[in-house]
Amino acid sequence: MATLEAIIDEIDQLKPVSDIAGKVMSLLDDPDCGLSDLVDIIRFEPALTTNVLKLANSAYFGLPGKIDDAKQAIIYLGMTQVVELVLLACCSEPFKGSHEGYEMAKGNLWENAVSGAIMANHLAQIKGIKQSSLTFSGALLRDIGKVIMDPYVDSAKDKILGRLKAKDLTFLDAERQVLGYDHTQIGALIAKKWNFPSALQCVLRYYHIPLEAKGCFIEASIVYLADAMCRKMEIGLGLDDAYYMEDERVAKSLGFTEIQTQVVIDDFGQKMERVKALFES
Repeated sequence: MATLEAIIDEIDQLKPVSDIAGKVMSLLDDPDCGLSDLVDIIRFEPALTTNVLKLANSAYFGLPGKIDDAKQAIIYLGMTQVVELVLLACCSEPFKGSHEGYEMAKGNLWENAVSGAIMANHLAQIKGIKQSSLTFSGALLRDIGKVIMDPYVDSAKDKILGRLKAKDLTFLDAERQVLGYDHTQIGALIAKKWNFPSALQCVLRYYHIPLEAKGCFIEASIVYLADAMCRKMEIGLGLDDAYYMEDERVAKSLGFTEIQTQVVIDDFGQKMERVKALFES
């Protein structure tokens, strides 16, 4: 089994992500924070300033004139959109590698994360959730635990698959039985260690089992649906995806119709191409 101490050591290796993303996420959980606080975070991170200005000046947004100041970019784009861009930029590096334990080729985890975030955002809009950053962030970061768990899963893959074949288990069950932890538990631990909002910790922990979530049921359920859509569309699939069963009660509990979810799927392709162009520009 993976020791908690070893896992925490692995989490510490992602500190460059936590420093920036943690500060940004804390703003969403503090009603007293505003534009100036976000500006201060970005201005004191040269690489982040460069990324935000690069993205703000991309053809994706088509803003008037040249944007050469972080504050100006935030005013034009809005805090929510800038926070989402910051999270996308901050989390791209650990997600873009290959993850052999979960049998995900280079870039698969990143594509899966971004795709889920796009669809979760659309689902939140349909549901009428005004503060959609939690669903976007939850979907984007939902598998951050896999980044840490990957080498442990890789070394114990035969045992995990053996459990799956011998018993009627989900991949999460097999991870816990063999390794002592599953990737959603580690994802929530990462979020807690990085001082992410408690609601986000909840989403990362329960998005595979949203009906058990207390305090984040709606957001966890939306992330669950976005994750299920990624599997349906075969986006960035990994070893574990064959071992989850879709629970139809989740969509029904939120009042989503098949027509509404199909609209999200139909609109996804164009949105994803725009995001890819945004980060390749």
